[in-house]
Parts: sequence; structure tokens; C-alpha cells
Amino acid sequence: MNKREKGWANIAEIAGEQGIVAMEGVQAVSPRLANLALEFGYGDIYDNDALDRKQRTLITLSSLITQGQFGHTLTFHFKAALRSGLTKEEILELITHCSGYVGFPKAMNALTVFDQTYKEWIEEQEYVK
Repeated sequence: MNKREKGWANIAEIAGEQGIVAMEGVQAVSPRLANLALEFGYGDIYDNDALDRKQRTLITLSSLITQGQFGHTLTFHFKAALRSGLTKEEILELITHCSGYVGFPKAMNALTVFDQTYKEWIEEQEYVK
């Protein structure tokens, strides 16, 4: 399997159908950027056994919160975190832990995004049943 194929497989595992749709949207606008994200991001970075999926997800969320990414990107990765097996309590603790390093405004914004995302996640899970 080449890096692009590994990238598609990893994004499907991490984010499911929503991840595939999101990446197809990027690909429609910028095939070059999508290819870089697939091959490097999901084909290389996520394709290593030194860290498990949950650890990588915690690192990703911490990084996004630190950067102040409070829109679609953080929502996408909160859902990926839940899909990867992180619990609501673990994500809330991550946000709380980040507050000591990034400040309360960023932590509170992340909390607001997570609260809304979690509600959407629950609705989506109930819809699938």
C-alpha cells in the first residue's frame, strides 16, 4: 500500500465517513493540499506504532487548542477523538489540563466547541442506531 492509500485508510479509521467527505472536499478545492495531507499527515505521521491512536489524538487536540483553532478543525478532531475511543471525561480533562498552559480563554473556547460537538456526536450516534 502506498502513502496515499495508507492516508485514505487511516483517515477512514480515524474519522470515518465524515473524514472521507471532508478530505474529498479539500481534494475538490486543492488536490495538491489534499495529497500532502493524505501522504504526509495521514500516510506518514499516523502510520507508526510508537504512539497509539488515542495518544496521537490527545496530542492533536492539545496542539489545536494551543493554536486557538476553535472552528471546524477542532470540531472535526473532537469527533475523531470520540471515534478513537476517548471518553467525554478524558477530553474534558484534556481541556482542563490545557488551561494551565494556554490560559483560560482558550480552554473555555475549547470547552464551548467540545460541548456543542459532543451534543452533535450523541445525536449522530442515536441516528445511526
